[in-house]
Amino acid sequence: MTFRCADLPDHEGFAAPVLPGGEQAPTSPVFTKTFVGYRASCSCGWSDRRQLPPTSEGAKDAEYRWWSRHVPPLLAAAPPKELVIKSDLLCEQIVRLAGDRPLAALALLSQVESWQRTLLDQAVAGARAAGASWAEVGEAMGISKQAAHERFRAYTDA
Repeated sequence: MTFRCADLPDHEGFAAPVLPGGEQAPTSPVFTKTFVGYRASCSCGWSDRRQLPPTSEGAKDAEYRWWSRHVPPLLAAAPPKELVIKSDLLCEQIVRLAGDRPLAALALLSQVESWQRTLLDQAVAGARAAGASWAEVGEAMGISKQAAHERFRAYTDA
């Protein structure tokens, strides 16, 4: 049984069987070895440290631990799916506009750039105020922590 969150398409949680030696069982569809418990795990490689009983309650607890331990920090940095869809659509429309009416595209992109810079500064300041490290800020933006710090420190550090 796998667990999914629509806003985290690259993450699939599951209750991984734990073998007597403590190692996690392979994720093959047919599993025949005796197992001694479950461990909450994710397709990204994350695995909880706690071993849960080899019962249906243990499997349910593994699901709960995936949702409560692994998912929240990922969701904090993941944009909502509906906004990603709208952003992709806007990008496609601007590409078409640039081909048909390049000056109109320039005017629109200039407007987007002006509010995008302000929103980016506000989002970084909010993340830092909420306790995010420069490494977390950089990771969310796809840049290094040094680049994030150099670019935004004047807006966030007192």
